[in-house]
Amino acid sequence: MRTLKKVALLLVLVTVSAISFNCSSDSSSSSSSNFYLKCKVNGTWVEFADPMVINSLAKSITGNDADTGKVVTLFTPLDVANGTYTITDEPSNVDSYGGSYSDFNEDAYTDNETGTMNITEVTADVIKGTFSFTGDDGNGGTIIVTEGSFRAENIE
Repeated sequence: MRTLKKVALLLVLVTVSAISFNCSSDSSSSSSSNFYLKCKVNGTWVEFADPMVINSLAKSITGNDADTGKVVTLFTPLDVANGTYTITDEPSNVDSYGGSYSDFNEDAYTDNETGTMNITEVTADVIKGTFSFTGDDGNGGTIIVTEGSFRAENIE
C-alpha cells in the first residue's frame, strides 16, 4: 500500500507539473499572489506559494518545493462546501477529505492519516481553510502536521 501511495503521489506531481493553469487571459479579482498553503510539520514551518489545484475524480490542492523535496497535498470532494470534515486515509473514496505529507529528500511519507479539515470559504474563485493531521512515517514514527492553512484557486 505504501508503494502504491508513493506512485500515486508521484503521478499527481508529474501531472500537475505538465498542466498549465492559465487557461484564460481574463483578469480575476483573485490574484495568485494571495494563494498559499502552509503548515508546521513536526514543529517546523513549510510554506508554499500558489498551490496547484487539480480537479479529477476529487479536488487536490498541492504545495510542493522541488528544491527541498517537501510536498503537502489536501484532497476534497469536487463539490466542497464550508464546514469541518474528518481527514481519513481513504484514497479511493472521492467523497472523503484527505491530507498527505512527503519529503522526497528524506524518504518520508505519511500513511494512515487522521485529522481535521475546516473549509471556511468557497467561492467561484477561491477555496480557503485550515487543517491538521497525523500519519505514520513508515519507519515506526509519526509525522504531525499542525497549524495548516490554505487559500487556493477554486477551479471548476
